Amino acid sequence: MTAEWGIINKSLSSPVKVVSNKNLSKLTAMHRATARAQAQAATQQAGAPATRSAQVVFRKQAPTKLDLFAALTRVLKRMGKVNRSQNIFRKSKTTFLKANRRDPDDYNKPGRITSVSYMPDIHIYVDTSGSITEANYQEAVLMLIKIAKKLNVNLYFNSFSHVLSQETLLKVENKSVTQIWQEFRKVPKVDGGTDYKQIWDYINASAVRKRRLSLVITDFEWRVPSTREDHPKNLYYAPCGVMDWDSMVRSAKHFAKAMKHIDPTVPQRLLGMIV
Repeated sequence: MTAEWGIINKSLSSPVKVVSNKNLSKLTAMHRATARAQAQAATQQAGAPATRSAQVVFRKQAPTKLDLFAALTRVLKRMGKVNRSQNIFRKSKTTFLKANRRDPDDYNKPGRITSVSYMPDIHIYVDTSGSITEANYQEAVLMLIKIAKKLNVNLYFNSFSHVLSQETLLKVENKSVTQIWQEFRKVPKVDGGTDYKQIWDYINASAVRKRRLSLVITDFEWRVPSTREDHPKNLYYAPCGVMDWDSMVRSAKHFAKAMKHIDPTVPQRLLGMIV
């Protein structure tokens, strides 16, 4: 009651201003908003979470191929369609606006029309630094190949460590998983340390790459720069396989926390890791 009375007194002591009946109810709105903001700031300083949606819960075990497939599909749908890409989506429907192909003179039989749309391209950046074993690399790539086959899309691909390999387009149509894996093995791998910033710079340097869904497959072992950087809007991260999950989660949590000053939405960009 005392706080409310204080707000009313502050409103009354403000400079006199003639208001309409419509705006009369808003007399104390500014002071109420200020009081709410001050209360929220005090709560956050005390260590309490700002909102329920801000709380992030990690999976207790590594994601399956289906988990990652579902996560990628959700992101692609959110990104919407593009004018042209390697990710072609065809949809057929029956209509009486077009003649039936087998019996074009029968107006009672509908024809079929096929519409073509394009989803964003998918660009994969696989971590091949010293902390990633051959088994980690193979499992991550095979999982991606199976997802690409299920989505029926081609993949742009780079390996990276502290340097970035040359970009390669890997086509999956009419090829088996084994055939695609053999093509992956021909792509030169780089080794050494780990650097995500070079990926950010590489994506940001091209309007075409910025429109792709970019996915970094990694173990999250990287020191985030203290400077403010431009994190690509459509860049996501996923864990590589055959590793201790608890250790992976610890590294991902540390990475997300260290990225707050660059992109506070990073926890929502950890595909397959968040419940």
